[in-house]
Parts: sequence; C-alpha cells; structure tokens
Amino acid sequence: MHPWVGLSDHVRLGVVTRWVTPELVAEVLEKCRVRDKKPGALPAGFMVYFTLALALFQQDSYDDVAEQLVGSIRELSGSIPNKSSFTRARRRLGPLVLEAVFRELADP
Repeated sequence: MHPWVGLSDHVRLGVVTRWVTPELVAEVLEKCRVRDKKPGALPAGFMVYFTLALALFQQDSYDDVAEQLVGSIRELSGSIPNKSSFTRARRRLGPLVLEAVFRELADP
C-alpha cells in the first residue's frame, strides 16, 4: 500500500490557506468577475475552499466536507446547506476561478 493512502484524513484545510490565501481568492474572484449576487447564497470565496476541500477529502460526502468548513463562517454555522445549494454555487463559481487559482500558484 502506498504510504500516502489515507493521508487526507490527517490534513486540515487550514494548511491550504498558507498558499491559497483569502487575499489570493479575492483577487482571483475579482479578475474572473465572480461576485456574490444573491444574499443568502453560498459565498464564492467559501466555494473556492469548499471545492478544494472536496478534492482533498474525496472519500467524504458534501455534508461531511461542509461540516468541516461551515463552522468558521458565522452566517452558515447554524445549518448545513443541502447538496443542491452546493451544486448551484459550484455552477455559479465556474471552472475559470479554480483554473486561475492554479495558475497563480503553479510554477513552471
């Protein structure tokens, strides 16, 4: 068995924010012209981190990943949005934002 199998069980998203800073996320969202339009909708910045967390914790459900992240966002801490809310928010975010984050961080 590869030594990295199960490593994501011990990784916390806080480590990711060392490179994917809130400032970087805000800059990329601005460049991609992605804004939070609907009050009460999942915030675009949160969705960047949520999508990264989904990649890190592939074995977990949307709900499990959300439970890990939602507690840090005061407006959302009372309840976990349903899966369709996450799906709509990921659609609004689009693929260009994550591609832009990758391009900002990737070295040749």
